[in-house]
Amino acid sequence: MKDYTVNFKQYNMLCYKCLINVVKCLSNLHGIEDIELNLQSKKIKVIYKDKTISKNMIQAVVNETILSGKVKNIYGISSQANI
Repeated sequence: MKDYTVNFKQYNMLCYKCLINVVKCLSNLHGIEDIELNLQSKKIKVIYKDKTISKNMIQAVVNETILSGKVKNIYGISSQANI
């Protein structure tokens, strides 16, 4: 199965709580193989195998997670992050 890679900057990722919530939300997605985040540079790299996930979907769920302060996912399940 082919690996897909998404690299982008998330400018509103400002604190460690944001970073932890982003890791949790991306970990909830099916087919995620690797996640790399750098809070200082605001860079996110995601390697995944599921063709049904797109860069736009990943960016949207990350942005919604940061803005709401809750772990979101594309499957419609939301949970309050307890950090």
